[in-house]
Amino acid sequence: MAQNWLQITHQNDKIQLSWQRGYEIRRLAPEVAFQQPFNEENAAELRWYLEDYLSFPYGIFPDNAVKIEQKLQHWGQQLFELVFRSTEKGREFFQEATREGLDKCELGIISDNAEVLNLPWELLYSPDYQFLAPSLAGMYRSLSSQGVKAPLPTMPDDQLNILLVIARPYDQQDVGFKTIARPLLAALQPIRQRVNLKVLRPPSLKAFEAELQGNKGFYHIVHFDGHGNFDSETQGVLVFEDEQGNEQAVSAREIAQYLTDCRVPIFVLNACKSGQVGEEAFSSVAGQLVKLGAKGVVAMAYSVYAKGAEHFIRRLYGELVRGECIATAVAAGRKSMSIDKMRPSPKGNLPLQDWLVPVLYQQEPYTPFVPKKTAPSFADLMAQADNTPESSKAVGLPDESAYGFIGRDYEILRLERAFRQNHVVLVQGMGGVGKTELAAGFARWLDDTQGRTGGMFFTSFEQGAGLSQVINQIGRALGGERFSQMMPDKQEDVVQGYLQTNPCLLIWDNFEPVNGFPTGNEPLLSGEERNKLKRFLKELRGGQSWVLITSRHEELWLDCGYSLINLRGLSQADAQELAAKILQTVGVERKNLPAEYLELLKLLGGHPLSLRVVLPHLKTQTPVQLIEALRRGLDTFRGQEEEGREKSLTVSLDYSFARLSERTRQHLPFLALFSERVDAHWLHLFSENADNEFGQAYRAVFGENLQKPDWLRILNEAAAAGVLEYLGETIYKIHPALPWYLRQQLNTITSQEVINELEKKLLIFYAALADKYYKQLISKAKLATFVLRVEEPNLLQNLRLAEQQQEWAYAQSILQALGEVYERIGRKPEFKSLRQRALKQIGIHLADAKAKGKNALDFWMYLRGADANEAAQSADLKGARKVDQEILDELIAVNDSSVNVKIASANHNLGTIAEEQRQFDVAVDYYNKALKIYEDAGDLYRAASDYHHLGRVAQEQRQFDVAVDYYNKALKIFEDAGDLYRAASDYHHLGRVAQEQRQFDVAVDYYNKALKIYEDAGDLYSAAREYHHLGMVAQEQRQFDVAVDYYNKALKIFEDAGDLYSAASDYHQLGMVAQEQRQFDVAVDYYQKTYKVFEQFRDWRKASATLGKWGRVLEAQENYAEALQIYINGLTIELKHNKDWIGFYINALACILKQLGESQFQDIWREATDEECAGEYRKAIWAARDRLETES
Repeated sequence: MAQNWLQITHQNDKIQLSWQRGYEIRRLAPEVAFQQPFNEENAAELRWYLEDYLSFPYGIFPDNAVKIEQKLQHWGQQLFELVFRSTEKGREFFQEATREGLDKCELGIISDNAEVLNLPWELLYSPDYQFLAPSLAGMYRSLSSQGVKAPLPTMPDDQLNILLVIARPYDQQDVGFKTIARPLLAALQPIRQRVNLKVLRPPSLKAFEAELQGNKGFYHIVHFDGHGNFDSETQGVLVFEDEQGNEQAVSAREIAQYLTDCRVPIFVLNACKSGQVGEEAFSSVAGQLVKLGAKGVVAMAYSVYAKGAEHFIRRLYGELVRGECIATAVAAGRKSMSIDKMRPSPKGNLPLQDWLVPVLYQQEPYTPFVPKKTAPSFADLMAQADNTPESSKAVGLPDESAYGFIGRDYEILRLERAFRQNHVVLVQGMGGVGKTELAAGFARWLDDTQGRTGGMFFTSFEQGAGLSQVINQIGRALGGERFSQMMPDKQEDVVQGYLQTNPCLLIWDNFEPVNGFPTGNEPLLSGEERNKLKRFLKELRGGQSWVLITSRHEELWLDCGYSLINLRGLSQADAQELAAKILQTVGVERKNLPAEYLELLKLLGGHPLSLRVVLPHLKTQTPVQLIEALRRGLDTFRGQEEEGREKSLTVSLDYSFARLSERTRQHLPFLALFSERVDAHWLHLFSENADNEFGQAYRAVFGENLQKPDWLRILNEAAAAGVLEYLGETIYKIHPALPWYLRQQLNTITSQEVINELEKKLLIFYAALADKYYKQLISKAKLATFVLRVEEPNLLQNLRLAEQQQEWAYAQSILQALGEVYERIGRKPEFKSLRQRALKQIGIHLADAKAKGKNALDFWMYLRGADANEAAQSADLKGARKVDQEILDELIAVNDSSVNVKIASANHNLGTIAEEQRQFDVAVDYYNKALKIYEDAGDLYRAASDYHHLGRVAQEQRQFDVAVDYYNKALKIFEDAGDLYRAASDYHHLGRVAQEQRQFDVAVDYYNKALKIYEDAGDLYSAAREYHHLGMVAQEQRQFDVAVDYYNKALKIFEDAGDLYSAASDYHQLGMVAQEQRQFDVAVDYYQKTYKVFEQFRDWRKASATLGKWGRVLEAQENYAEALQIYINGLTIELKHNKDWIGFYINALACILKQLGESQFQDIWREATDEECAGEYRKAIWAARDRLETES
């Protein structure tokens, strides 16, 4: 509790500090002139840091954020000096007020000037106490010209009444629906008997006005959880929703009028960062609300990220329900934010100093709620003992799982919206995906927030419940024994009447057996009973009650016009939260798990039941073992862990499998050999022909061959049963753990030896499929990419099998197809990982591979060749050349014309390395050697790559006509072959030639052609290259905003792919844009980051070019001393590595010598090099200086 009060009063461009201890008379320090310590640039930096930084923490921005964090202290100390060190009284007051500690002192800022009130006073920083705000007993803002309003009438003291308005008009792009509600409810849980929380439904202005008018003097707090904006007159508004969920802007004046009329003292404005609108409007709204009579307004001075809001709200309400004043509660929330600073970003959790965001506006101290001090009743004590509210309306809900209800925020929002439009909603999803948990979680959410005050009634139809059971459950819960004594027809009438006039929720769970499950099976209820249910639903139409049905398939027979919601697995974040609880229960430390743990979670697809069944085995198995077991269907998961009340995966699948037709049960176990997805097209191609090896192997196990219609019937039946999920066309999704279950069925059909033979044939089949579509990546790239991506899980499974069985030719067929796709879509790290795994199996050294046979040697050459290409792309030209030369030497030693194509490929690769090293004559020689082999063999398609690279060499030597001829030759071959993907590279380079000749429109046309091809192919990585060059064209035309946009697009793709080397080119260009706009500090930051990357990758040519640009910027800033150090570094690199720009650096150094004079120049030279500038270089620099002086 505060014992000292400091106030900073602003008036007439002066501020005055005052201090009051206890009930003593307030003492005043002399007025001092108020000098605004923040300029627009400071304010913009702070806003960028708090609101925008974490949305794009790439490039130079993390470094900029660190700089701003350092400035926070400096800005805060400036404020502190102005307020507390400008006068001796100010020093004395601060010292005395804080003598007992900051937690005994409150600080208020009083002004009518919005600019002053909006200053970040929370940054006040003392060298002794650090930042003051997180430790103060309270901190608030007040309006100086606004008198204290008359006291409010007595508020209810039995409960703290809160109206929560959750507006999420931006759907799935918005923050989680219960982001604020979840920590709020958790904070209130220990004292639910003393709290009355209601969520406004719908969150519209009309509903808001009606709720407050109907409950005048009742609510202590209105908490608005949503977004703010500005209207056309730049007045702050809050964004509500209309009936359809669209945004509805409401002015602060309108809201304030309702609050005043209905006597609501406290208003909490909670802005969550979603990137949709400007929550900076909240501070404007807060001031207007206080001006119009609110006792206190808690607002966000800047946008706050959802995670920060969680920490703040939890403590805010935790303190209020204990009877603390609003200032103390806000201070506690701020303290919580300052302790836990990690916030989510695209790069994972990063620290953010956002504790300064919450601000309090109040005219006088106010405590909204003082708990009763009377002794609790016996009923109160019983309710507190089980920690549940007396007024719980939920009947028959299943117990929560051991892990509680996790996530599903967007699904809850969808249900809320769906029930606004329809009284019946069907949630459809696979078995075990969490339909029952969602329904029960939704009911508890409504119960906690007064969403259905008439009651919630849960009925499971798994065993065939009928309407009579529904009626009896509701009636007995509400009417007890008296209801049981009524006649059945009267019972139904009474229940119908109650449901029509009271807001209730009926949950009909596991509804699929009612009409036969799957379709075609005998219904559990008779036609008469089913008709009663249909009639009941129709009679509820137009009333106050909702019905939520869960099923594994649609229930069109109900004919009630229900709204349909398809339920998928948990989101990635929710899956990780559930996984953490499961692992904690079984005693597995997540921090000790290897990286493959995340791969395991991804494989399980967010399926709650799969997570519960599989993850406990991490206690005895590694993630890699579990991944393989899931994919291969080993017996790892046998056991009793999941038996009992909680439905295990086995129980769920047994339930479905036993109800399938005999033929489906006969053939479905074949899916044990598949992973994640299965395509009826490939199933029938494998199994249809009794005369080939595949059909024979299939018939040996399953007794007959199947055609496509057979498979479609089987798969559709399985999908209807919820065992599979239909994805479209002929493709079905396999439940992550289904192969394990089906393996058990397969083992009962035949021996392991026969199964192994079937699995071997399937490997051969998938190797052939991979080879076919690898070749079609040339002429039918879009189709081939689609097929290979759909079949990726099965290809990966068979790749591992091929490696285990040392079937190297099959392994190569699969990996080269996947590798090409991975390259195109920017998944290079995954491709590299697969190559490394294969090399461990086959042998790192060539001799190891040769010992395993010809197929192993071919595979080794492919793997090492891919390594060499990657090394070349990352500027490790020495390593790339070593590998390619080793391959070429080995091939020549074979002395066999059958390897000529591989010799040509090795020559081509060595040519690309020489080209990168700017050894153009050597490169041309290698390309011509490769070209001759291809031309002699009549292989123009492969020759086209060498035409292309000969064009690149000519372009580098500015022989543009020659270059264009080569590019057009290559282009025609690729286009004739239908390989637009490879043609895109020639479009790109034709664009570069046009750009160098300043034919900008032509260049843009070529770049856009290439861009479209790459985007259509899903190759964002190559598309980034086009964004980069489109940026360069825009930059050359001084369209700087357009250029920056293109560079940032490219930059994000490269950084997300972990390719800093490619990203460095965009850093460099962004530096040039900043330099041209005379934003020199920004330019230096970009050039510094660029240089670090090129230095790391030892690309000395680009590093030197960057230093040259960097030095020029420093010269423009007249920072000649630092420029000299940069140029010395550049000259050193040129002398050691490049020799291309020695003349540039000599002249640059001469300019610096002219500016600094010989003495200072030599001092800096000695400091940088530990020696005098002497000899030939001194002579050259001094001579260049003399020429400059003569010319001037």
